[in-house]
Amino acid sequence: MWRASLHAGSIGGVTAIRLLLIAFLALTNVAVAAPERCACDSSRAASEGAANETFEPPGRWVASPLSDKMMARHLPADVESVAGITGSLGSQQGRAFYGGQRLLSALNPEISLTGDFAGWARVPQFPADSIPEVYGPGWGDRFYLREAEFHIVAPLDPYTRGKFFFGISGEGHFHLGEAYMEWVSLPGNLNLKVGKYRNQFGVLNRWHEHALPQVDRPLVFTSFLGEEGLSGMGISASWLLPRLWAHVNELTLEMISGGDGVSFAEEGGRDRVAVGRLKNYWDLSANAYLEVGLSGALGHNDPEGKLSTRLGGVDLTYKWVPADRALYRTFELRSEWLWSWRQTEQGRIKSWGGYVSVQNRFGARWWGGVRLDYSHLPVSAAETLKSGSVVLTYWQSEFVFLRLQLQRTLCTYGSDITKGILQIVWSMGPHKHEAY
Repeated sequence: MWRASLHAGSIGGVTAIRLLLIAFLALTNVAVAAPERCACDSSRAASEGAANETFEPPGRWVASPLSDKMMARHLPADVESVAGITGSLGSQQGRAFYGGQRLLSALNPEISLTGDFAGWARVPQFPADSIPEVYGPGWGDRFYLREAEFHIVAPLDPYTRGKFFFGISGEGHFHLGEAYMEWVSLPGNLNLKVGKYRNQFGVLNRWHEHALPQVDRPLVFTSFLGEEGLSGMGISASWLLPRLWAHVNELTLEMISGGDGVSFAEEGGRDRVAVGRLKNYWDLSANAYLEVGLSGALGHNDPEGKLSTRLGGVDLTYKWVPADRALYRTFELRSEWLWSWRQTEQGRIKSWGGYVSVQNRFGARWWGGVRLDYSHLPVSAAETLKSGSVVLTYWQSEFVFLRLQLQRTLCTYGSDITKGILQIVWSMGPHKHEAY
């Protein structure tokens, strides 16, 4: 969510971009000059096991094994009974025993909080036309608290777990991102999910904004799936298939009510959308892997259910991480392409778009990258958007990162624009910077 919270005044666009660059350099220099100063206390650092000089900036974090959680949940009664039997012996030997009440905290859900702040400067500062997917929110140069997002995760029993993600914007608006329960490790390598969730269409549609490799989503997603992406309330099933042509094959099928409001109707009696994705994974070597996905979505684009839209997508991810220098070197190439067939009263509209993104880690704390975007509009293949972005990210610690992004966008139906964005993201709790 890009909502204005503080106007930066009448500073010119070029001057504002320079100020963002100076602020980014100043903040990263301060952190480099004093790496021994840590915002967290020593007890938390010890519990997290985080060394200030060696850490892995997280991308997708894998949840802890469910069996460990459930073991902790069922331990209190067992420990209390054992303590009652051996308490007298322990007192005679001068040893202290504790009841299972000390483990009751394992019943509490894991709660995390992520703050996402950005400063935005544009040239021209006040274009004559308003195109949200090109210019971003509001007008002029602004600061934003994009979102304060809460993550609540807990195992419910040995078979299910629940997740809640909700956010509050800088203006105080409440937004429910996701709220779902999932059954894991069912017979037949089946997982089920029910509730409100982001759909598994491609790769980045599933990710939350603060976990993206760039500040913003690629143009093809905002053009075809809206600013919030494709999500809704429904049911999802995923199967880990027997090994076929790849080392790992996974099939996901989903049905939701409520589309994105762009390609699919988000309200009305015929607002259901069917989504599917086939993921194929190969280990190329001990240091590299390749993932190729095929996605599709089908639904109506009008509340009456007379007109339909079909989406097809393909995504490719290649990642190289040298085993002996994993904390200092990483290379990632990702590309996603989307095709749309949209029915209208005047006929069918065919449009498409995609992006190519490259990220390179060149130090323990530094990442650099570029992204190239191209997209039609779903309602008009004659209107196009093109953009190029250069991104520099500095991980101050595993809790905080700063990002500077420069972007140039060319638009056939509006003014071209240059943007500079400074993003600062901080997170606390056990699920720091989770992608989803």
